[in-house]
Amino acid sequence: MTDLKHRMAIAAGIAREAAALAFRMRANGMAETTFKGAQDFLTEADGATETFIRGELAKHFPDDAIIGEEQGGAVVGDGPVWILDPIDGTSNFSRGSDRWCVSIGMAQGNRAVLGAIARYAPAEVFVGAEGCGATLNGVPIRPATTTDMRRAIIEVGWSMRKPLEVFHRLSQGAMAQGAGLRVGGSGTLGLVETAVGRLDGYIEQHINSWDACAAVAIAREAGCWINGFDSGDWIAEGNPVGIGAPGLGAALESLMQA
Repeated sequence: MTDLKHRMAIAAGIAREAAALAFRMRANGMAETTFKGAQDFLTEADGATETFIRGELAKHFPDDAIIGEEQGGAVVGDGPVWILDPIDGTSNFSRGSDRWCVSIGMAQGNRAVLGAIARYAPAEVFVGAEGCGATLNGVPIRPATTTDMRRAIIEVGWSMRKPLEVFHRLSQGAMAQGAGLRVGGSGTLGLVETAVGRLDGYIEQHINSWDACAAVAIAREAGCWINGFDSGDWIAEGNPVGIGAPGLGAALESLMQA
């Protein structure tokens, strides 16, 4: 636990600095958008922010593997592997919106065990590590106590990796049970905001490891219901993800299986 607590503190500081870097770059006009694919946004700030995070992690943990959305990487042996998204919500970031974040997660033994997620505005740092609890700006967090889908707000993630009908089915299923829907453009924020109770659940039929590793580790420590996201070849291939208020776990699980 001591090692994870130390790693969590280092990751939180790096995430905070990375978010400030990305914000400054955007303010200086370095958020010009290109596209990796349809609706897959990329800015110069994404690459520069990932380079910064990798450099800082290498200073503190030179023997650890690193996987990032923009620069790749791979698991090496069974040691710790950092899994990061330099800017999640790049479409929002590139349009001047503040709904984006920096996500730094860590896996060990094929399990998400640590997360640090930072926003610039509002100034928020979510952290959590296995056995260490989860906090937002140093204050412990817990998911919502909602038990009735008719009182729930659920974010449904949309992925280009799945047919549009999959998103429609999830959305319609949630609405049929009485839930209100959100789509915010940042899967990482949707997941971690469920951990702090701003949302009652986040479900998506495919998400990459760099979008979800940190948030899953934080949400697990906060006490959320979580599906089996970090299983199988999730680091390389991604998986379906579901995080929710504990009282909605069965309902959310059934939606994802429908």
